Amino acid sequence: MMVYQTFPEGRRKAVTFGFDDGEIHDRRLAEILRQYGLKATFFLVSGQMGLTVDPFFRYGRNTRVERVNGGELPLTYAGMEIASHTRFHRLSADSLAEAVGESMRELKELSGQPVTGLAYPGGQVDPDVVKGLREMGVLYARTTGYTHGFSLPEDLLIWNPTCKYDDSRIEELLTRFLEEEAEEPQLLYIMGHSYEMTQESPAADWNAFESICRRLHGRQDIWYAANGDLARWIHTQQAK
Repeated sequence: MMVYQTFPEGRRKAVTFGFDDGEIHDRRLAEILRQYGLKATFFLVSGQMGLTVDPFFRYGRNTRVERVNGGELPLTYAGMEIASHTRFHRLSADSLAEAVGESMRELKELSGQPVTGLAYPGGQVDPDVVKGLREMGVLYARTTGYTHGFSLPEDLLIWNPTCKYDDSRIEELLTRFLEEEAEEPQLLYIMGHSYEMTQESPAADWNAFESICRRLHGRQDIWYAANGDLARWIHTQQAK
């Protein structure tokens, strides 16, 4: 088992967020994160910038999904990391060059920042895709296999987050993470989609998300990092 050193400045806890799809409500979401001094990675579908995706049925109603415009990336996501969610929310082992390679190139050009990570469409992991991503030099790739724990990923290309922001156990997880003493580095990774916060549900709306931010912000014992920051730190530790 890998033994990790402490995070930067001797911290033993880290918090990161990941939000998928590049939807217009990311504008409000990113502003909330900045307000509380938190960091997130936004996984964008580069081939659908500025488009309205056909409405799909979620939360008991048709949900309209509108993508952000490519030209607004530097402003909308200021202080955050941008990563790929493929070009068209599709991925297979024989489409990596376009689905991931082209997507990363496009997002780097639009954002002006390095793009090193990926979120699997639908969270599905294919061993052949993982092998191909490794050969391409992709630094990290996130799934939707929730751990409800705080361990660091053993394989950065199969990075399972802790939970979604509207998980039924979120309050329990926050309390455990904040109050328990960490003997080794612990990571709380919360994911979601900004359009989910438009629900008329006290457990999943904007107020629910902001309450999470209030509980997490301003702690001297926590490293607030984007996914890529953590992935580079983990990669360095694993290389020792």
